[in-house]
Amino acid sequence: MNDSNFCKMICINRTLCWKYKLAKNGITESGRAFDRLNEAAPGHLKTEWLAQERVAQSSRIRDPAVMDLYDINIKKAPSKKEIELRFLEDGNASNAAPSCRSVATWISMGLAIEEAQIALLIKIR
Repeated sequence: MNDSNFCKMICINRTLCWKYKLAKNGITESGRAFDRLNEAAPGHLKTEWLAQERVAQSSRIRDPAVMDLYDINIKKAPSKKEIELRFLEDGNASNAAPSCRSVATWISMGLAIEEAQIALLIKIR
């Protein structure tokens, strides 16, 4: 028998016991979290969700599209670039008075100045 397989076989008891203990603790934590969520949800929504679940489970064989009920509908957070562009558009006043410029405009102007300085240093050398 291969030595690594033998070692796995010997240690499997300890590993399974450890994973069982973790899973057992996870069940109680998950139960408490579910109870908190269940208490926070309004009663009319809970009954509506249960009705939707029953319909989805009963008609999933005929129409798998009803299982889309379980998809998560969360709006994606804007990316860093989108946030920067929004800040720049909100404060796109590089020719406005300095007191009216946004922080993003000041930062972008500072970065442009630094880039120009670096380009000038490269040309001088």
